[in-house]
Order: sequence, then C-alpha cells, then structure tokens
Amino acid sequence: MASNALGLSSQRAGPAITDPSPPVSQVARHFLTTRAVLALGFGVLLILLVLSGVNAVSVLTRLQSSDESTLREFLSGAKQLDEIRTSVYLSGTYVRDYLLEPDLERAEQSRMALSGIRFQIEAMLADPGAFPRLPDQRMYQSLRQELREYWEALDPVLGWTARQRRQDGYRFLRDVVLPRRSSTLNIADTIAAVNQQQLMEQDHRLLDMFSTLRNRLIAALVLMFSFGFILACASTVHLLRLERQTLAHLSEVTVARQELRSLSAKLVNSQENERKSISRELHDAVGQSMSAVQFELHDLAVALAPYPEPLRTRVDRIRELVESNLAMIRNMALLLRPSMLDDLGLSAALQWQAQQVARSTGIEIRVEEDGLPPEIPDEHKTCIFRLVQEALNNVCRHSNADVVFIGVRADDAKITVTVQDNGRGFSRNGTKGLGLIGMQERVDSLGGRLKIDSSPGKGTVVEASLALPQHLTTLSSALPG
Repeated sequence: MASNALGLSSQRAGPAITDPSPPVSQVARHFLTTRAVLALGFGVLLILLVLSGVNAVSVLTRLQSSDESTLREFLSGAKQLDEIRTSVYLSGTYVRDYLLEPDLERAEQSRMALSGIRFQIEAMLADPGAFPRLPDQRMYQSLRQELREYWEALDPVLGWTARQRRQDGYRFLRDVVLPRRSSTLNIADTIAAVNQQQLMEQDHRLLDMFSTLRNRLIAALVLMFSFGFILACASTVHLLRLERQTLAHLSEVTVARQELRSLSAKLVNSQENERKSISRELHDAVGQSMSAVQFELHDLAVALAPYPEPLRTRVDRIRELVESNLAMIRNMALLLRPSMLDDLGLSAALQWQAQQVARSTGIEIRVEEDGLPPEIPDEHKTCIFRLVQEALNNVCRHSNADVVFIGVRADDAKITVTVQDNGRGFSRNGTKGLGLIGMQERVDSLGGRLKIDSSPGKGTVVEASLALPQHLTTLSSALPG
C-alpha cells in the first residue's frame, strides 16, 4: 500500500522537464563564428588605424624634410646673394678710392682690396651648391655674365698710371662702374625676389600636402567611424540577443528550479503521508492484532495451569516473543510518525523525542518553548519535528556533545527553531550530507530560512525560521501576555 501511494504521488509530482537548448556542438560553432567575426572586425579597424597613423607619420616626415631643405637652401642663397651685393658695393667703393685717391700707397691698397673681393666673388660663383636650384638657371648665368663683364671692364683701369687716373678716373667711375654695379645689384635683387617666390611656392606646396594629409585623415576617420559604428551596432545586436537568450535560459532554469522544489515538497509530503499511514497501520492494525494474540496467550496459559510445566513454559516464551514484537512495532510506529505529534501537539512530541535520545545516549537535552500559538499548521509541525530529529541524529552520530539546547519560540509572524550543541563542530567548507540537504529542502518548501553556524571545536548551531499564516499571527497577537 505504501509503495503504491508513493508511486502515485511521484507520478503527480509535476510535468517532465525538457531541455530546449541546442546541442553543445552547435552552440560551440556559433560562439566560434561570432568570435571570428568580432576578431576580424576589430582587426580590420586596428589595421585601418595603423595604416592611417603610418601614412600621417610618413607625410609629416616628408613635409618636415622638405621644409627644412627649402628653408636651408633659401637661407644659403640669401646669404650668398647678400655677400655678393656687399662685395659689389665694396668693389665700387674700392674702385672709387683707387681712381680718386692722390696718394699712391693708399690707391695701391684699394687696388689690392679690390682684387681680393674679385677673387672671393669668383670663388663663390664657381661653387655649384652655393645658390638654390631655381627652375630657371638663366638668372644665375646672367649674374655670372654681368659680374664677368664688370670685372673685365675694370681690368684696364687697374693698370693706369696716376696721371691717367686723375684725368679719366671720375669719368670712368661715372660712365662704367656705377651703371654696371647698379645692373649687377639689380640682377642680384631679382634673384633674391625669385628665391623668395620659390620659398612661397614651396610653402604653397607644403600647404597642399597638409591639405592632402588632412583630407586623407578625414577620409580615414570617416571610414573608421563608419566601420566602427557598424561593428558597434553588430556587437550591440549580438549582445542584446545574448542577453535575451540568457534571460530566457535564466527563466527556464528558474521555472525548472521551482518545479524541482515543488516536486521535492510533494515528495516530502508524500513521504510524511506514507509514514503516517504506515505508522497508523502498525499501531492500529498490527499492534491491535498482536495485543489480541497476547491476550489469547494469557488465557491459554491460564487454561494450561493443570498441564505439565514444560507446556506452560513454552506458552510463556511465546508470550514474551509477542510482547517483544509488540514493543518493536510500537517503536517503529513512533519513529515513523509519533502519534503524539498529531494528538498532543508539537511541544509534547519534542519533549518525547528529547527524552528518547537522552535515555539512549546519556546526553543532557533541554527543551524550551516561548509563545507558541495553540494551533500550528501540520506542515510546520512536521517540518520542525523532522528538523529537530535530524539535528539530534547528527549530534548523536558526529558531534560528541554532552549538552544540547532546543529552543522554539514564536514572534513577529514566524516560528524560530534553534538546536545548539557543545560538540566538536565541523568545517562548513565540506560537502553537505543528505540530512542537511533534507533539512534545507523542508525549510525551503515552506518559504523559511535555514542557518547553520559551526566551526571546529566550537559546537554547532542550527537555526530555522518559518513564517506563520496570517490568521495564526493575528490570533497569537490577540492572546494575553
């Protein structure tokens, strides 16, 4: 009968839980594909960023090199032209001093200085890198030709006598030297202007290169922003899809966990019902039958008084066996489900359980109650009794304690049960046994909270809090005291 009822309760425990999730291999392939796409996208974005940076650095390097080269050439050419202009000016001064100086020694000094300037200018013009490379080299050729003609015009004068210098010096200075010097200086000024214009053109080319670089950077930024935006959108969509899948899986796990809790509660309830049924069958049917057999054997022993002693002794031995079996049946019935839990209430059942354990183990057990309502739901009574029973069983088997305190109190719409011993305790990092798991499931099925506090050498405290129904809360608050 018990196995049939348990089978029916297991069949009614709830619908089968199916796993709608895809196979592991399919999920792994999906994750690998997603990772590959994300890695490719971020890799392309990183490559674009690196290429843009390399291109910008290369262009800036070329710009810096070109700017430095142009500036160096301009400064060098300007310096050379300034030296030529200065030398031409000085040559005019020395020619004037040579032609107009009456003192022969000073005139000779001016001629020697003029020869030195001529040598300096010719050496400067002979250097191919002395001037910047203009697109039109005819200006330099004109300058060289003009300077050559200038010196050639001065060659005859350098051999004049003092009398010739006094007669024709002023006229030669006015008609030949000054015009040619002015012409030479004009050519030098023209070259300086062209050189400056070339510098301006180089600046324009640099600006064009900067503009090209700016456009390339803008295009690269637009491309990277577009690609990054697409990648961000794709990643966001993927993350949102993963979030939805995670929430769906979480909901499925939550539902499955609730169904498992419901199934566990139904199994525990079915187990208690089976225990109650078996206990009553043993107590009422089997116990009464054994009691009837005991009475019949007593009557048989009285009827066999005139018969021989061996026969009466055999009947007495049968009576003792029946009495022993009857006590065993009663103990089994009490262990399965103490009838006093239903007949006398939770307090009497806990006192009886404490007395039984104390009598068999010698442990001092104190039971204290405070504010228990007159009526407690059957599932609460069963849960508290089984919790205390399992805790005492663990104390007897593992704790090596000699004092146990059991406290049951009701306050603020809940019942709190505490079982505390002074045993050796245990480490909470270990694996929970079936007894502790069963205690946790019983408390969870009633929406309660179970707390186990223990450490090696400091004993163990098991505390459970169970919420009371609303009508019992109202009733207990209305009671006096």
